[in-house]
Amino acid sequence: MATTVKPTSPRHTKHTQPNHKSGTGILACATLFLLACLIQAAEKPEPPGWFAGDAHVHVDCGVAAGVTVTAEDILAAMKTNDLAVVSLLADMGNGEVRDAVRDLPKINGKDFALSTPERIVHWAAEWHFDPHGVTFDEKAIGGHLVLLGLKQGARVFSEYTYPIIERARKQNAIVAYAHMQYLKNDIPQELDCCAPLEYPVEIALGTIDFLMEDVNGSETAIQAYYRLLNSGFRPGLAAATDFPCNFKQPIGTQLTYVQTADGKLSYRGWIEGLAKGHTVVSRNAHREFLDLKVNGTNAPGDEMRLSGKGSVNANVRWSAATPLSGRIELVRNGTVVASRDASAHPGAPATLSATITFDDSGWIAARRIDAKGHQVHTGAVYVTVNSAPVRASSADAEFFVCFIDNLLRQTSPGVAWGSFFAHDRDAAQARYRRARGIYERIAAEARARHN
Repeated sequence: MATTVKPTSPRHTKHTQPNHKSGTGILACATLFLLACLIQAAEKPEPPGWFAGDAHVHVDCGVAAGVTVTAEDILAAMKTNDLAVVSLLADMGNGEVRDAVRDLPKINGKDFALSTPERIVHWAAEWHFDPHGVTFDEKAIGGHLVLLGLKQGARVFSEYTYPIIERARKQNAIVAYAHMQYLKNDIPQELDCCAPLEYPVEIALGTIDFLMEDVNGSETAIQAYYRLLNSGFRPGLAAATDFPCNFKQPIGTQLTYVQTADGKLSYRGWIEGLAKGHTVVSRNAHREFLDLKVNGTNAPGDEMRLSGKGSVNANVRWSAATPLSGRIELVRNGTVVASRDASAHPGAPATLSATITFDDSGWIAARRIDAKGHQVHTGAVYVTVNSAPVRASSADAEFFVCFIDNLLRQTSPGVAWGSFFAHDRDAAQARYRRARGIYERIAAEARARHN
């Protein structure tokens, strides 16, 4: 039986929020929640075969959040926001989402009973033991894991994330690090609640399927994604809300469009599309979409092969359910290679096309930006030249060498983060060193290729 640890004082949630009267009833909270969810697209901006979903939703966010909803409430809100999939996450960690004993048994590998062919709610899990800002005794620094497709869930503590990833993968789960937006654009020196400090380690060791920006998202999340792509890795890209830990903004205000392999909607097909990178993320709800095609047919997550250096044709179509203005950009290996200021309206999309040259293997993505940064971003299309891996930037691989050097240093005995390891320091640091060696090799290969 799963157990929870209850704090002796009102808990500090991972996002500072105003306190609300704890006596607010479930029905009243659900009513307020549904009223807040009145975002209705006039028409779907995405083409057939793509399905909008929110992979990071909870029924509550602890005592301070003041909101508790039910799976039935979530299903009703999906209709308002025109979402096809919601992953409703039970708490496998330190109790930020209350009533884990109630929720963890709902993880059974099946869709919620009231799901329909057009609206799927599926119980999954988030694992975390926050290192900072909580009152619980058990803490870990590695980050928060989103575990989709589990057949069962239980509260399990670990001093680092790999043992939890391994348990989940034995259940054929799809695994991500959440909260990529909390990363800085340099080497982290201080702890916060949620930053995924072990993400470059497990990406290098091949255990993570995709990365997630949530709450409000950030450009640093995208920069981390670019660095990994430039080092030859291919994580999926997702966006989600973390409702109601996102200041109670409605579900689907951040979402992920997923292209399923067979063009049909199923939960398994949707999460496998996440893992394979067949995604477009939106920080602007279900209002807009970028349809990227390379050489006519290759979409996000696809790979195209060239026998030698050459050029490809990239086309992006920006469609909108409401009138919008901004800039469309095509990005190669992290650098903008074509852009256009444009407006999109229902039934009147904007387009951008460019011929892009590749001397070596690389990748292409598209984004729609405004003053706040990316509002929509596609996953990458991979261009492989002469069967070689992507080695687009020695500096990006060297960044991860330095990142892991810091992780090794900070987790050593007597140093700032060393106290988080009572038993498993050697095992965790062994993984850190393995990953560091991979990035060192990638950096050397990139230097040799570009010198």
